[in-house]
Parts: sequence; structure tokens; C-alpha cells
Amino acid sequence: MPYSSRHDQSSPERGPAALAQTVLNWTLTHLAQRGYPRPACKRLAFLVTGMLAASSATRGDLATALEELGLSGAKDESIARRLGRLLDDADLDPSRLLPDLYRDLVPLLLQSVVASHTANQKLPPFHHRRFPPLRIILDATTKGDQVHILVAGLAYRGIVLPLAIRTWEQNVPLEAASYWTHLLSLCHDVQTVLPAALRDHILFCADRFFGVPRMLDLCRVLGWSSLLRLQGQTRILRSDGTVLAAKDLAPQPGTLWLSDPTPTDLTLASPSDSPAEEAPPVGGFKEAGWRYGRVVACWAEEADEPWLLLTDLPATPERLADYARRWAIERLFLTWKSHGWRLESLRIRAPQRLARFLSGLAIATLWTVACALPKILRLKADLATRGQDRFVAVEQLPLPWDLPSPPSRPWPAKFSLLTWGRKVLFQTIAGHRLLHLRWDFPDWDAPTWSVECQALYHGST
Repeated sequence: MPYSSRHDQSSPERGPAALAQTVLNWTLTHLAQRGYPRPACKRLAFLVTGMLAASSATRGDLATALEELGLSGAKDESIARRLGRLLDDADLDPSRLLPDLYRDLVPLLLQSVVASHTANQKLPPFHHRRFPPLRIILDATTKGDQVHILVAGLAYRGIVLPLAIRTWEQNVPLEAASYWTHLLSLCHDVQTVLPAALRDHILFCADRFFGVPRMLDLCRVLGWSSLLRLQGQTRILRSDGTVLAAKDLAPQPGTLWLSDPTPTDLTLASPSDSPAEEAPPVGGFKEAGWRYGRVVACWAEEADEPWLLLTDLPATPERLADYARRWAIERLFLTWKSHGWRLESLRIRAPQRLARFLSGLAIATLWTVACALPKILRLKADLATRGQDRFVAVEQLPLPWDLPSPPSRPWPAKFSLLTWGRKVLFQTIAGHRLLHLRWDFPDWDAPTWSVECQALYHGST
């Protein structure tokens, strides 16, 4: 089936043939025009189809699933060997493949955001500045003690859609500055595939490992806003000239500290480079010569330690909600490594081979969400209707010693987007439903799927 930008793309067939043929056509449509030979496209489609059909991404499960799909007359032993040879194909390296693949795809995923941005351009500048940013999340994980994995992607409804991946050997010292070479090229890949109109509406979020001056400088070069967690010992220069450790801004549970209000236009340059009235009052990283911005420090009552956040956005409690969305990348890693594709069970030890495998896994992740969207949008409409029709039953008033019970969670909220996508895929393979895909992802500012379901179910939206 030729690729199209229709909201709901359907295959006229049911069962494994529909899945395999649609993946192959999709791959050829995106990559053949970029100079990829047809055999490379077929190898990638073979890998992705197996990942979508198998119960996990181990070689045995992939081979079994591909044999059951009947894509060739080979037995699972031969298919397993073919999968092993596939990882020697340099055309599947994520540093080349993913930018080529996403250059046309990401603008389609963000079609609704681009349309909203265009509409906001007609409004006064104040309204345009309030345009909700896209959140780029960066984090690292490992495969055992063998391979270090660095991933950046777009936060969407409680997960992260991986856009760029780098790997190298774990527990082996890197050459000087090579880590930042990897990081710079990874962020450049993300910048390349984003629609040009949205590149100044990016909020970059990362944990405290990346809360360093060089990361702030990189965000400034790319034109991204930043929201980085600081180490507790980071020195902070307050507006009154005092210097203290960041952890002292929120010294105990229940503390919230916001830096003084500052003009909307922020620069990370020294205050001497800007008019006095435009200089941000809070600086961080004394040893690096200060980087200026705004600080939000909060120690929640139930938390073990505070969140110490440096940003170039206004210092409001909303920054805490923004940073909380960083957790979505942990959900991605959990799905990749244990609660889904079982990456940790693979016997791939070479970083280059694992990187090519992760190229397929990144694409399979995107496909799974595209399969889930038609289903969850129907569930969302049903929950909204039920939320409007629900009535409040007469109950005994709570007694003073009664603890408030958390709101009940409706059934659709008990599964993530990726789990719903897997359910849809397995039903498609079994021949119980047509293959429906949605590639223009809606509602980029929506909360996590679970939170959205609860709000609709209880009529609080």
C-alpha cells in the first residue's frame, strides 16, 4: 500500500499479510527515495515486522513470529541466522537511518502542532509566546554492563517517541570530549528532523547528569529552551548577591522556592553583556563563569530529595509539571528492556550491532503508537460520553478520620499506549481486525494517557 497522509490509513487485508506488506511498502516509500537499496529496505521491514508480531525482541521469539507469519519458506533456525546477518548492514545505523526516515515523517506526526503554530502567528506576540512547547527528553540507559545507550525523543502522552540513538561500549573510558561529540550529533539529528517553524518552541528536559554548563550552551546554540535538574552542590548566585548551594534553596520537605520574576527575554550571557534591567537575577555554575536563568526548587513532602531546576522559562510551579514529564523516557526504557521487548535478554554485545537493532526497535515503537491511536481515540470518546452521563450516588458524608480514597481508574487507563498498540497488532495478525494506522498524532499537549482517561471518566475535563 502506498504511504499516504490520511488520518486513518487502513489495509484492505486482514492477518499477517496485511502487516508485512504494509511495513514493507511504508519502508520503501520513505527510504528508497533517499538512496537506500531495496535489499536494505526489505531487511529493515523484515526486522520491524518481527518486532511488531513477536511477544519479545529476542532472536528466538522474532524467528518464531516471522516463521508463523509465513513470509518465507525458511524455518526459524534459518530466520534466526538471517536476523544475525541483518545486524551487519551499515545502512541500518541509527545515525544515518533515523534522520533519513524521520525527515518526512516527523513533520507529519506534528501536523496538528504546525497548524496550531501557524494560527498563533496571526495573534499578538504575547499569545504566540504562550504557544505550548514540544518537549525533547534526553536520557541514557545501558544494556547490562556491555553497551551504553543514549536516546533523545519527543514526549507524547506518557511515553517518548525515540528520534535519535547513539551507543558505545559500557565501562570503557571514552576519549576526551567524545561524549559531547556523541551528544552534539544526537541533538543535531533531532534538530534536523523537526519542522523549522517549531524549532524555537522546544523545551529540552534532562536529569541532573546533564545539568551542566555545556548542556545549557548547546541548548542556546540550538535555540531550545531548557529545563535541567541541578546537582545539590551547584553554586547559585541570588539576586541579592549571595552565593549558596542549590540544595539550600529547598532544605526540607514541604519547601518551594522560586527565583525572582524576570523579563521574558533571557540570555545565557553574562549580565555585563546585557542592559541591567534585562539581566536575569539568578546564576548557576560558579566554577564555569556563571550561566544565568531562573530556578525552581521544590522538596515535596513525600519525596526523598528536592527537585532543583534551572530554566530560561518563567520560574513558576508549572515547571515542576514540565519536568515530571521527563519520566516518560523511563517508561520507554522499561518497555524496551523488560516489560515488552526484553532488550536485556539479547546476546548482542557489540555497540554497533545493538545500535542497528535499536533502529528497528525505534521504528517499531512508532508503529505501535500509530496502531494504538485509532483505538484510544475511540476509547477516549466513549469515556467522555460516560463521564457526562454519570450521576453522583448518595453516599454517607465522610467522617473526620476517614482518609480520602484516590479516584477509581477506568479500564482503558490500565494499559499504556504501547500496550494498546500491541493488543491491536496481535488482533490484526490473528485476522480479527483490519490494520488501521494514524500517522498525524493529535493532542501533543495532552497529559499521560492514564491521567487523561481518569479525567474523562470522572468528568473533570
